[in-house]
Amino acid sequence: MTTSDPVGTAVTSIGAGASTGAAVMTTGVLLLRVLQAGNPELPVQQGGAIIGASVLLGVLAAVATGWFRTRTIPDYWRRGVASVISVFGAAVLSVFATAADMIGRRVGIALYLALLMVAAWATHRAAARAARG
Repeated sequence: MTTSDPVGTAVTSIGAGASTGAAVMTTGVLLLRVLQAGNPELPVQQGGAIIGASVLLGVLAAVATGWFRTRTIPDYWRRGVASVISVFGAAVLSVFATAADMIGRRVGIALYLALLMVAAWATHRAAARAARG
């Protein structure tokens, strides 16, 4: 199974994985902030568990998206490289959730999450188009 645009498929798949993984991680940050607003004395262990779970799920989402979106690329190692780069992209994008938190608190995080979801949708569509050729 080959594609007419393997570079476009790889690049858009990396973008899709990065934005999807960052959206999952940012969702965890938003959830933590909402829980902290309702309970200011939220135990640190619970907050750490929420952030840890969202990071793990975000990494898994980035890897899975990067891998499955590049399914038309026949070389497994290239698909793996795209998946790993997706994870790094997700980590970089999720750091911006800190800035959104400092600037706009929960509203800022929610707006940034909406932006990530739009980016994920657009890059998933672009990856599907590139895979079709």
